[in-house]
Amino acid sequence: MPNTKINEAAVTGGNPDYQVTVPVDVLEDDGTTAKVRIEGCGIHVRQGHIHNVPSTAIHR
Repeated sequence: MPNTKINEAAVTGGNPDYQVTVPVDVLEDDGTTAKVRIEGCGIHVRQGHIHNVPSTAIHR
């Protein structure tokens, strides 16, 4: 299980108070934008999907 996670709001742009934190694998990170693969399921994101998110959205 990855030890990095993001809030779904980083992908959906929604209100982070109404979304969950999901584990991710970081595939690429240039310090500004990170490409992540979702490793769990949330309300709006599903396992295996790949998204670009701000690097600051990644929590360890």
